[in-house]
Amino acid sequence: MNISDFLQPHIIFLSILASLVLYKFIVFISRSSSPGQFDEVVRRATKNPEGYTDKTMISNTFKEWWAFVISPVEEMLIKSKIGPNVLTSISFLVSFLTAYLYANGLIMIASIFVLSGSSFDILDGRVARMTNQVSSKGAFLDSVLDRLSEIVIMFGLFAYFFPAYFCYVVFLTICFSLTVSYVKSTAANLGIDSNTGMMQRPERVVFLGIGGLASGICEYYQIQFFGIEDFLLMLTISVIAVFSLISTIQRILISIKN
Repeated sequence: MNISDFLQPHIIFLSILASLVLYKFIVFISRSSSPGQFDEVVRRATKNPEGYTDKTMISNTFKEWWAFVISPVEEMLIKSKIGPNVLTSISFLVSFLTAYLYANGLIMIASIFVLSGSSFDILDGRVARMTNQVSSKGAFLDSVLDRLSEIVIMFGLFAYFFPAYFCYVVFLTICFSLTVSYVKSTAANLGIDSNTGMMQRPERVVFLGIGGLASGICEYYQIQFFGIEDFLLMLTISVIAVFSLISTIQRILISIKN
């Protein structure tokens, strides 16, 4: 048995599923033995004393799981004294590799990079808060590079589907993803809180990553739905486009109301 045997898609999927089950067990034990420790990890990740309370298309349980999973990495980064801006830059650079992989049809590997790159993006803010390095410069850099990263990754998907008609759906997904952030930014400049919407950036990243993984597994085992190649990936991108548009409209309406 060699390492390639452990990189089979079904092994990766079962490993993720097992880690979720293990997480629920660890949470149960942690809350029973030291109730405050787990909750502190979640509060530290959310900047909210109540933890995750937002209503989006990703359950708060999944968000708690991910915050708990990457907390050891956060502690390691703090000890290594790696600056949050470095993590932001790494996330941006990973987006170019991800786009290249998508453009060349390596969907499953690219989707793994989407999820891993987003973890760096999550960690930069957490490391900044824990090391008292929060700054306007860092927040600005993080926001700008987040948008550019999305454009780069979606351009890779655009190149993959081009010249098929679905590349126009990818283009609309880029547009609606950017308008979600643009409306929030514009409202914030006017002193209006419009931080709502079912498909915000974390949801877009997770949906694309998981949808791409599922699509890559189906491709590996030569499974097609309705005789359409990359059906799951196309469905995922379409869902992101539709709900990004809905989130944009939600933010416009709540901004006008306020």
